[in-house]
Amino acid sequence: MDRFRLPTMVRGRAAPALARAQGFTLVELMVALALSTFLLGGLILTYVSGRTAATDAENLSRLQENVRFVSDHLLRDIRNAGFRDQLTLKRRQYRQIGQAYAERESDGSSLTIRYAGRSHCAQARQDFNLFAELAVIENTYSAQDGRLQCTGRSTRIDPDTGTDVVDSGTVDMVNGVAAVGFVFERPGDAPPANVCNFDEFDEDGDLETACTGVRITVTFQNIRADDQRQAVLLASFRNVLVDRIYGRGDS
Repeated sequence: MDRFRLPTMVRGRAAPALARAQGFTLVELMVALALSTFLLGGLILTYVSGRTAATDAENLSRLQENVRFVSDHLLRDIRNAGFRDQLTLKRRQYRQIGQAYAERESDGSSLTIRYAGRSHCAQARQDFNLFAELAVIENTYSAQDGRLQCTGRSTRIDPDTGTDVVDSGTVDMVNGVAAVGFVFERPGDAPPANVCNFDEFDEDGDLETACTGVRITVTFQNIRADDQRQAVLLASFRNVLVDRIYGRGDS
């Protein structure tokens, strides 16, 4: 008899539990949905913030590398402006450099420097003869379509015919450059100039008014499209400074 009563007792005890089983109320669903949305939004926000930080760090690193490249290459090249080797240059080459060893557009948007050398900025090292006579090098720097661009030109005199042998080319140097500006530095109260030459002597024959360097303002496109940063660089014309210190004989 007890064997047959046990299921009845179990069913008797189980019946109230089944009667109490219910689903979530509307309030509970709304609270759960709100918490889930909050947690999911936090995860999405954390992911977006991390991705943005990584992108900003990459762009900042690229910006710093561009500034470093411009300061290294551009300043090193500009310092050569005005170099003239009297032993190897022909007289007209010598005077060509002296009459305009540096010049800029009136709005300062481009700079052309001239000096005696063997290769221009767009010429690879393997493309020129290391033992050839020095040529008149002209490198023009400007910002074009968001890039720092250099147009190079070398002019040599053919020893057999006496005619000019010209090589030229253009190369993109750095991306992310929105604008570039050049202003010549001149000593004392000398007025601004767009052309620098060795013919600007005072009555004593000194280079008192010659350009001694150039101030360069490079506007870089920064991390975001609407954000720009500027780098101000100063390059001295070391050959001009040497001439001012030690004197130079005109030719």
